[in-house]
Amino acid sequence: MRDDCMVVVTNDEAAVFEQLSHINTIEKHLILDLHKLGVLSEECIINCIQASAFLNGRSLSLVLIVSEKNILELPDSLSVAPTLVEAVDVVELEVMERDLGF
Repeated sequence: MRDDCMVVVTNDEAAVFEQLSHINTIEKHLILDLHKLGVLSEECIINCIQASAFLNGRSLSLVLIVSEKNILELPDSLSVAPTLVEAVDVVELEVMERDLGF
C-alpha cells in the first residue's frame, strides 16, 4: 500500500457525501471502497465526478472500488477498480501519467 493513499470503506451514500464534503482538506490520493454499496445514485456519481476533477487539479487521484457489475455502469471519467490492490495500481498509473505530462 502506498503511503500517499487514504482508503475509506463505506456501505452508506451519506458517508460518501460526508467524505466528499471535506475534499478540499484531502492531501492524499483517495480510494473509496464502495463495493458493498450496490448501485450508486446519480447524485453520488455526480459528486464523485466533481471530486475527482478537483483532486486531479491538485495532482491527486480518486479511485472507486465497486463490484465488477457496477464498473460497466459508471462513466469513463471516473477511475474504478474491483479490488483495493487494483485501485492502488490505478493510482500508480495515474501518478505516472501526470509525471509524463498526460
